[in-house]
Amino acid sequence: MTAETLQRRLLGGGLVALLVAAGLLTLDGAGATLNQFIVGWLAAGGALLVVAGLQTRFPLGVVTLGWPKLAAAGLAILSIGSSTVGFLQLFVAPVGWGLLNGILAVLAALVLALGALECWLGGVLLDEDLFAVD
Repeated sequence: MTAETLQRRLLGGGLVALLVAAGLLTLDGAGATLNQFIVGWLAAGGALLVVAGLQTRFPLGVVTLGWPKLAAAGLAILSIGSSTVGFLQLFVAPVGWGLLNGILAVLAALVLALGALECWLGGVLLDEDLFAVD
């Protein structure tokens, strides 16, 4: 895998998150506070992943961030949101499909958190050259 491949995958994941947010906003609306939270969480994380997938460096005021830091922030936002939704699901419906949905959301949060750490630290389990910014 190359850095370009990883950036394309981040772009794809960000676009999927933005499409899901747009779909939820269109189908359910933004009336309930929980819907606003979920749509905002998906939109913020997806937007950061899209930017990380499209640009190598992102100017932020007087600092320039590389794409791995942006990807780490986007993945962390998605991880925190997924764990929150998963734990809420476990509290609301702790049996049957609710239990399964909650467990899957918490496991997805774990995977996203590990990806965020990998991007932030610049290659612990993956090759360091993968996260090099030109």
